[in-house]
Amino acid sequence: MPDEVLRYLRRTSRRILVRRAIEAAGLGVIVGGLVAAVWQVAFWTAGRPHRAAGMMILAAGLFGGAIVALIKGVSSRQAARYVDNLAALDERLTTAVELASAGDSSPAAQCVYAQAAEAVASDEVSAVSLWVRGRVTAAGAMLVVLLCGALAMLPQRRGADERIIDALGRMSPEAVKALADEFARAARDAETDAPLLARAVDATRQRDTRALAAILDELRRRGVRLVRIVRPEVLALATAGGSDANGSVDTRPAAPSLGGPDRYAGGPVHVWDPLYEKFNPGRRGADQGTESDDPAPVVSYGDAWSAARQRAAGALRTGGIPPEYRRMVRDFFSDRQ
Repeated sequence: MPDEVLRYLRRTSRRILVRRAIEAAGLGVIVGGLVAAVWQVAFWTAGRPHRAAGMMILAAGLFGGAIVALIKGVSSRQAARYVDNLAALDERLTTAVELASAGDSSPAAQCVYAQAAEAVASDEVSAVSLWVRGRVTAAGAMLVVLLCGALAMLPQRRGADERIIDALGRMSPEAVKALADEFARAARDAETDAPLLARAVDATRQRDTRALAAILDELRRRGVRLVRIVRPEVLALATAGGSDANGSVDTRPAAPSLGGPDRYAGGPVHVWDPLYEKFNPGRRGADQGTESDDPAPVVSYGDAWSAARQRAAGALRTGGIPPEYRRMVRDFFSDRQ
């Protein structure tokens, strides 16, 4: 086979190998990125660190795809077949490679070699693109990277264990008792974890956050999840800081100011509360049958405050307020004793 054909095939094999490695890396980014996105969502939902794991899976897909392509390699015969297909050479290069591999030096083989040398010098072969993947692969890889980056920017979600530890110091006696009773109930039902849960009861009653944190970590390592042993309503009560005897936040309306130019002079104080009818459906009907200067939604300050306090307490109990805002809501009502 002519030297120019051999040099062309070796050079083309290297070029195809590099391009296939890049394309395989792009496909690895797409596959690994989708897996990483699912992994990040699952870890974020569970309150576990999600950024590092997602980035590691994405990087593994990138390098894994490239390494697989490099290991497979591209032979001269594969390069010849690839160029024959793209340039429509009627398998001239492939036939020449096969005859050269067999050591054929007959006149017919020499004719095939000459045709292969003429083909590699033609404009059709020089214009052949060695890329297999197009813009779709590049765009898909970019979108997956952006998706993983957006998920990595999500703030770390705290699990039930962390929320309990943070709230232990400010829990009401009722919340502490309810949480300790849950640990005690779980200890009675457990077998191997009963001593550890008994220690959790003592740590909760003593408000020992360090000891309780160590116990919850050990339970997590043993596969015991807090949400499985503590009922959701008790978790909501504990992380919200507790409630009073009536099950609502222990707050009262702010006392009126006793000094200054705007001193409260007595008499009813009315505020606008459009939601008042929702919690007091009978008042509008009563107001329609009596003469009153106030429309139905205008109620006294005490009534509006009580309704707002009940709504806040209900949202805290049912978990309707995100954990990062519960302290703010509780402090808002607590400051107005």
